[in-house]
Amino acid sequence: MSGYKRYKTKLIVAAIDFGTTYSGYAYSLKDEYQKDPLKIYTNQNWTDESGMITMKAPTVVLFDPKGNFDSFGYEAETKYAKLSEEEKHRGWKYFRHFKMKLHEKVNLRRDMMIYDDQKKRMPAIDVFSAAIKYLKDHLMKRLQDRIADLRETDIHWVLTVPAIWHDGAKQFMKEAAHKAGIPVDQLTLALEPEAAAIYCKEIVVSRAKEQGKEAQSQSFSPGAQFMVLDLGGGTVDITVHEVQTDGTLKELHSPSGGPWGGTVVDKGIDEFLDELFGPNVMREFRDECKTDDLDLQRTIELKKRACKDTEGDHVNLKLPTALFESYEEKTEESFATALPRNKFSTSVKKRRDRLNIENKIFLRMFKMPKDNLVYHVENLLRKPELRNVNTLVVVGGFSESDIMKNAIKTAFPNRQVIVPEQAGLAVVKGAVMYGHNPDSISSRKLPYTYGISVAVEFDESRHPNSKKVLRDGMYKCEDVFNVFIKAGTTVIPHKTSIKYPFYAPFIGTSMATVEVYRTQSENPIYVSDDGCYRVGEISIELRGRPRKAKQRLDIVMMFGDTELHVTAEELGTDNKASAKFNFLS
Repeated sequence: MSGYKRYKTKLIVAAIDFGTTYSGYAYSLKDEYQKDPLKIYTNQNWTDESGMITMKAPTVVLFDPKGNFDSFGYEAETKYAKLSEEEKHRGWKYFRHFKMKLHEKVNLRRDMMIYDDQKKRMPAIDVFSAAIKYLKDHLMKRLQDRIADLRETDIHWVLTVPAIWHDGAKQFMKEAAHKAGIPVDQLTLALEPEAAAIYCKEIVVSRAKEQGKEAQSQSFSPGAQFMVLDLGGGTVDITVHEVQTDGTLKELHSPSGGPWGGTVVDKGIDEFLDELFGPNVMREFRDECKTDDLDLQRTIELKKRACKDTEGDHVNLKLPTALFESYEEKTEESFATALPRNKFSTSVKKRRDRLNIENKIFLRMFKMPKDNLVYHVENLLRKPELRNVNTLVVVGGFSESDIMKNAIKTAFPNRQVIVPEQAGLAVVKGAVMYGHNPDSISSRKLPYTYGISVAVEFDESRHPNSKKVLRDGMYKCEDVFNVFIKAGTTVIPHKTSIKYPFYAPFIGTSMATVEVYRTQSENPIYVSDDGCYRVGEISIELRGRPRKAKQRLDIVMMFGDTELHVTAEELGTDNKASAKFNFLS
């Protein structure tokens, strides 16, 4: 039985939404899903010691000095802060906001290292897999409390990834999940805005029918086109779909977006505090007053979400006493005395342990992500194929910001903007629905042109001398981009395939590789052109000994799923061959 068919028989689908800032999970039982697709269970009571409750847990991982996993989420935050206060934190490894490392690197290495809070390195795969394992085990315990005889093989897992991620980042996450104890044949990747699209279509139509709001229901009727804007902590991820007559979704444009998530605002707030108190004071405060710094980060997170989109407003920010004490100790002057000489003297006032800050300062921090998002969406909606997009659906944790919501509503007054309830859970709930029914996405638009490097007969009228090489007594032009499939091609999951003939290089070969390149250009000429990247290779294992060199294999590449697949067909022999993509070096 194929992996695709096998997971449709699982009793439970469980999804893990691994976010830059927050992570969570959801699940549903197959028999309940068939009666009501919206009957999805989540853990919405992640909590810290102060009593704050959130729908997801902070994506924070703590390891002990020996490199053993210790804790995750609020527990990891609190424990590390206490260790720091007691000056026992040296050697402990504390990681946060590490997911963006996969987005930032084009050529990912399997052994990539990332830095912790103390600037010490650790293999990234260990950090990612520890976080996934924690969420998996937390979910399993909850399920086993409910279903006594549950086996791990009864579950199909779905792991969410940004749609704009490249193939290497997706493979890295799959390998991290496998290291966390999720078998490859029990795992599917779901693209975050696609999952949100599936969920939003279902919930909006369902609620609209219940409440008699036909206008909203029409937004997702057959033929309707809508855009999903997934505003996360690290990235903004955008997809555009058209509802088909059978209710499935056809992608109208390849996924797009950029690093314009909520962490951009966090960075802006950090820079503001550095300017206000001085970088040396803030560095010492962050290093030596971890508990107070953690409280400040949580306060800032709440203020960021509640910040209003009006110039005249003020934000009252309560700061730890330790910060003012650090300032006085470092500068030998009280902050209140020094403030009138500060560049923010007219826009920041001190009231006991609070700062009264003019809202325009916070609005400036939102300017970059807000402007980039609006500009990008404007450009998308100008495309002829998207002229009938009338609905914008806004989801993700950063969508809780009124500033971001209002920016979208103001920029696109002639389009319906829908922000579903609990928008931060739309992705993980949609991932569960996708796990039950992967056919809900009927087609996708390929974001890249894929191909390989070949050498062709040299033609002086077309080829530059810099590419001229002598091979087997003949002049060839090397580095020519041999296109398999072009960017923008509509691809059908499980169906769109490209066949490429490959010849065994010599008798007795047992392993061969073909390098794979990608570009956003539809008509690349050379693999060395700007924007062309070597993204990995196809590894071909010949399970047998070819009787002759030039033994032909057909390499079949499947496009259209959330990740690329490849198989090998060896012609004219009983030998077996296998092939797989490897996007990690």
